[in-house]
Amino acid sequence: MPIVTFTDGHLPALLDFVETLNDWGQHGRELGRKIFREFLDQPWLNLEGNCWILEVQGAVKGFCLVHREPPIGRAVLQMEVDPSLAGGPLERELLTIAVSQSRKWDAKIAHLCLPAGSSRSAMVEGYGFTLARSYTNMLWTEDQLPPWSTANGYHVRSFAPGDEELLTQAQNAAFSESWGFCPNTVEQIKYRADMSNTTHQGILFLFHREEEPRREEPAGYCWTCLVPVSQGLRGIIGMIGVVPAFRGRGVSKSILLAGMDYLQTAGAGDIGLEVDSSNTPAIRLYDSVGFEKTSELHWFELDLARLNTGNC
Repeated sequence: MPIVTFTDGHLPALLDFVETLNDWGQHGRELGRKIFREFLDQPWLNLEGNCWILEVQGAVKGFCLVHREPPIGRAVLQMEVDPSLAGGPLERELLTIAVSQSRKWDAKIAHLCLPAGSSRSAMVEGYGFTLARSYTNMLWTEDQLPPWSTANGYHVRSFAPGDEELLTQAQNAAFSESWGFCPNTVEQIKYRADMSNTTHQGILFLFHREEEPRREEPAGYCWTCLVPVSQGLRGIIGMIGVVPAFRGRGVSKSILLAGMDYLQTAGAGDIGLEVDSSNTPAIRLYDSVGFEKTSELHWFELDLARLNTGNC
């Protein structure tokens, strides 16, 4: 059978396969592989029970990793295959195994993301998935940032050891009503803050200071990352959120520009981000500082509770 459960022995070949799918460039190869290895090492993923490898003639030609999100009853399927197999029977078999396992875990829905216009979309839709959400990829390629500053009573500071719980609370509050968001744990935030694609300096809080009573609290944050691309390093605005109590005060732009400022000083040649295509205020903000749309991502959804058991 060409599809097998992941074991540690698959890791070198899996990293080689993932490298073929990414334009890391010769100088970014080591960093790209390290980031993906750290991603796989997240302890809650449990690769031996949640990841399947597609092998053809002894070579890794695809994989599917299922991210379990019990708090919201969701399974996110991260599936990649060799372009020559895209949308074919082997990929469908890989998908069937992942969906079947997700149902055993009592997930209510499964989500899978593909680039807009992917040849694999027809296979996914034929399986029973429907388009649920579109996201827009945007890129900033200008040389100079617009002038920026923080409003009176606000200041920016970087993440420091011990801020894990504060960041967890801010992120969960900022995205509690966002489509597809699963609340994070302090353990998850701590692990991701220490990965090689980010730095503590690149995780920026926007704090609001109150005089009566004297205290300060996070109004928002911007979590930046650096990833290798063929021409060097690309900055990524990974997460940017404003705590609900501070929305409508015009603070989003300052925290965004603070993150972009950091990425420029860290050597990013350009800066990318993803945004929900239905989030008009966010897109307007990104447009205002010079981001431009480059492509779209489509999130497909499968209602596992209603799935015809014949597909599995």
